[in-house]
Amino acid sequence: MNEPTPQAPPSKEELWVTERIRAFYKAKPPCPSEVSRREFGFGFQKKIDYRHKAFNGCEALRDFLVRETPRYVSCSAAYYDLPGARPMERKGYRGADLVFDLDTSYAHELHEHLELVCPYCLNRVKQDAQQLVEEFLVKDFGLSSQEIWVNYSGSKGFHIHMQSQPVRELSAEARRQLLGYLTGEGVSLERILVKKQLGQGRFKLAGPTKASRGWPRKLYNTAHAFLEKCTVKDLTERGARKVDANKIVENRAFLLKQVEEGNWDAMPGLRKVWANLLEAAKKLRGLEVDQGVTFDLARILRLEDSIHGDTGLVAKKAGGASELEKFDPLKHALSANPKQFASVVPNSDLKFQLMEQTFELKANEKVEVPDPVALLLLCKKRATLA
Repeated sequence: MNEPTPQAPPSKEELWVTERIRAFYKAKPPCPSEVSRREFGFGFQKKIDYRHKAFNGCEALRDFLVRETPRYVSCSAAYYDLPGARPMERKGYRGADLVFDLDTSYAHELHEHLELVCPYCLNRVKQDAQQLVEEFLVKDFGLSSQEIWVNYSGSKGFHIHMQSQPVRELSAEARRQLLGYLTGEGVSLERILVKKQLGQGRFKLAGPTKASRGWPRKLYNTAHAFLEKCTVKDLTERGARKVDANKIVENRAFLLKQVEEGNWDAMPGLRKVWANLLEAAKKLRGLEVDQGVTFDLARILRLEDSIHGDTGLVAKKAGGASELEKFDPLKHALSANPKQFASVVPNSDLKFQLMEQTFELKANEKVEVPDPVALLLLCKKRATLA
């Protein structure tokens, strides 16, 4: 892409936003690791107007950000010999960080959904990030939590990064397989429940126990919780015949003990139940991520500690898994000074939360708000300066 041609003179709102973003980059310029080996892209009117930019160090990057003040800053997860070269084949690919992008919408869940920024939705995506790190990356994949850190995206989600050398060497296909594992793609009952010979023509269906890992453990947890409380109706809805369901409920304690020991066919009529519970486990424990960010080795994404031009919030590094619990993006990711104020006129009625406060603004009524609030409203084009 070519660098953008000059546009119409900026409005007073655009000038105000630019001034705040420039002040932020002067005081807190972002500096990714191995900056000279990464490709950068920038957006003024949209998220990426042009890319294939390179910098020989953090000082050069800072000077560019202060001088040009783009609304959006993106950076490659990949490392190159010549990151500014084009086409891509000339760059000299040398591996890429492993990155997962989580931004699932939870607007459909029962809560007071706030349009501009919704604390409930952000917290739900944060829970997804914690699950990805703790349940999948650490427990299932055996990765060290010390190699993992989480960034807030600056808008509605979180990015999970890993930089170790073995991770950098993963191919696009290997990264696709990791994505498939997160959703349970390819996980079948036949792979989890195995027929074992007991001798003299007798067999048992051996399955996971609480000592298992991965999707077998997820099925075990789902099945055990179901068996503890299920009714005859629950079992028939999961595929059991009524006669078998009655016996299962009557012998619940016996069946639970058998499952705990890895015997999954101690009673008849459970095969369809297990299959349905595996699908339930996938829905309950599986994770949806932006697949392109993970397997596309040429993808560039929001630079950590840069400003997101749609919100004015910082794509702030939240830290490792242990720090994520305490991280509140609507409190810790402000780019403007909350002790400075601006007068704005909203163009519609608005209700949202920021800085641990709830703001309710009326259309066409002038109001004085802290700079981070004004920046959000102007970036969203939901107000003008008074």
